[in-house]
Amino acid sequence: MSRNWRQALLAVVTFSAAWSAQADFVAARRAIAAGDYAKAAKEFAASAEKGEARAQNDLGVLYERGVGVPQDYAKAAAWYGRAADQGYPQGLTNLGYLYETGQGVGRNYNRAFALYQQAADRNWAQAQNNLGGMYEKGLGVQRDYERAMAWYRKAAEQNLAQAQTNVGYLFETGRGVPRDDAQALAWYRKAAEQGYAQAENNIGALYERGRGVAQDTATAIEWYRKAVAKNLAQAQTNLGYLYATGRGLPQDDTQAAKLYKAAAEQGFAQGQNNYGFMLAAGRGVKRDYVAAKGWYEKAVAQGLPQAMHNLAVLYEYGRGVSKDDYQAIAFYQQAGEAGYRPAAQRLADIYKNGQLGQAVDAGRAKLWADRAL
Repeated sequence: MSRNWRQALLAVVTFSAAWSAQADFVAARRAIAAGDYAKAAKEFAASAEKGEARAQNDLGVLYERGVGVPQDYAKAAAWYGRAADQGYPQGLTNLGYLYETGQGVGRNYNRAFALYQQAADRNWAQAQNNLGGMYEKGLGVQRDYERAMAWYRKAAEQNLAQAQTNVGYLFETGRGVPRDDAQALAWYRKAAEQGYAQAENNIGALYERGRGVAQDTATAIEWYRKAVAKNLAQAQTNLGYLYATGRGLPQDDTQAAKLYKAAAEQGFAQGQNNYGFMLAAGRGVKRDYVAAKGWYEKAVAQGLPQAMHNLAVLYEYGRGVSKDDYQAIAFYQQAGEAGYRPAAQRLADIYKNGQLGQAVDAGRAKLWADRAL
């Protein structure tokens, strides 16, 4: 009898702890709704310490974002880990993301892949999307566009806007499926209906180029503006380009430079290059070769061939930097080898005419001229 009594007591204690953890969790959610993130962190911590997986995950989110607590990726990883140990899909996914990006833990694609797989097998849409990304990029697994599409579709069918956009992108680029612009547009629209900025931008690009739909720059601008309003760097760059070229709206270098700068400051390589170009040309901003060089270098660090070419131009003519033929040729070559045709053409001219300290070399000139075609 005493054994049965003890079992009953344990059951009461267990129930009471669970109820207490639930109460703390509910209090934390109410604090979030009220905008009191410090209180939410405190309540989540109380619930998390009692083993509530949802609270462990949500406390990790606060630490990852630095909301209500000082930003601390290591603590975020620790709390995600405790939720993941209980098989909580969000915890598994969030911990996987930290391993993928190397925040708070050492970057480990294999570990990220395994965590995403566990959550994806539990039908968690974000994990399915992220697993698709691992297959698309070949991270922690051999690149496989067909499997990427399969996982993206699983998530897209659960109405995850990011996954719908990724499905659209694979249709647009013909990866893992035959290229189909109409299908791409249809999937982008599903995501755009949810206000997803990347999808809005991508729809704009299809209208601008007339792919999957009749070419319509005015409609492209409308979609770009929707994404710009959400501060999407790619859309800022695309709209900036239309202002710079006067396509679909009055040509306005000041607006173009402003949009390029906004994208550049978010670390978007094409925006960095384009803002650098405006600085070098003195279009919409005061000419500043030194600043232009700095922005080109940021874009070069991300591997953008156009920026390599533009940096080479500065070295060739000694603008914002000491004239350096060796550096100019080196950057032209990097850009040319990456497939940037203007750089290949410049190298062809250099070797054809014996410029920048190079001897005339008909063979090299032809090689680069062929690449420029």
